[in-house]
Amino acid sequence: MKDNFLLYVPKKSEKVNWEKRGDKVMFLFYHDKLIEKMVRLFVKKPRVTTLELDDIGTAVWELIDGEKNVYEIGQQLKERFGERVEPLYERLSLFMRYLNRRGWIYFSKKGDTK
Repeated sequence: MKDNFLLYVPKKSEKVNWEKRGDKVMFLFYHDKLIEKMVRLFVKKPRVTTLELDDIGTAVWELIDGEKNVYEIGQQLKERFGERVEPLYERLSLFMRYLNRRGWIYFSKKGDTK
């Protein structure tokens, strides 16, 4: 029997750098490794690149508090954005799994102390 993904509790990784700029969340990626510094010498690549989340992505990120599970986050998104987030749980699951694959969040179950 599979676990129900909606019961998983997402938690933000301490490894991801992010900040709020205006009303959007921005992920910050610092290119400070030796190879990246060398590449910057030859290619005009900035030391920091950013990824700006849209309003729904920003809301999801802000709702990730280590307490709410995926279902609860979805319910709050539905209250705030209504039909804009439909199909809600399919979209939310894809986004959460993307964040997880990138190492920006991880999951636990309610009651886990990870």
